Amino acid sequence: MHRSLVVVILIVLAGCSGLGFGPSADEPSVTPVPVTTPDASAVEVARTNGSVDIDRLRSRHDAALADRSFHRRVVRSGPQNTRDVWVDRERGVVRVRRTLGPVVDDAILADGRLYRAASDDPDRGYTSERANTTVPYVPTRSGVARLRQVLLDDGYQRVDTVRRGGRDLAVVAVNATGRGSGTDPSIAVRSRLYVDSAGVVRAVDHWERRPDGTVVEFDMQVTTETEHVPVPWWAEDIRLYG
Repeated sequence: MHRSLVVVILIVLAGCSGLGFGPSADEPSVTPVPVTTPDASAVEVARTNGSVDIDRLRSRHDAALADRSFHRRVVRSGPQNTRDVWVDRERGVVRVRRTLGPVVDDAILADGRLYRAASDDPDRGYTSERANTTVPYVPTRSGVARLRQVLLDDGYQRVDTVRRGGRDLAVVAVNATGRGSGTDPSIAVRSRLYVDSAGVVRAVDHWERRPDGTVVEFDMQVTTETEHVPVPWWAEDIRLYG
């Protein structure tokens, strides 16, 4: 009796393709999504003496952001600190936020005035003064000054082309030991940059180790789709956008 039951079950299952054991004629076909292959020729990187001309690369980055709205974020560890720079080129609004541990400094430039968050004065949200041509907390808006300080002056090679955010990016990298005996020497450096066709350095991933064992990590991200500078709570009364 048991043997007959098993045989019946096997016969029934073998004849039922609708139970998921075979393809169904009613199943929709799946069309593969085309993948865009990165085009190395779409991004040009200046070279000199057999390697990437890093000085021209930095200068081109600075020039490319001179007439654009953007957000630039830098994270640096050892000690940990961050910088955020937002630029609304059309409306002439710039915001810089600096974080160092628990301390946060925040400032906005607009209409010829410099506004700073008054973290040490509970009776008012911000201070205001006439602005000059400089921005607080960062030497340059584009970050070119920091790139001149952090990146090696030579040895970079173009190693790849990738596609991110709908853009082809040239990957420029260097692995080096020994960085001289200057004021900020390193004994090991791993550095990688991602550059778009306009010359904007979209990302930097930089690591180095100092002779005393200190490890410094520098990460920079740049986006150019910024339409408005985010308005912090303390600056709501300024009415930057009407």
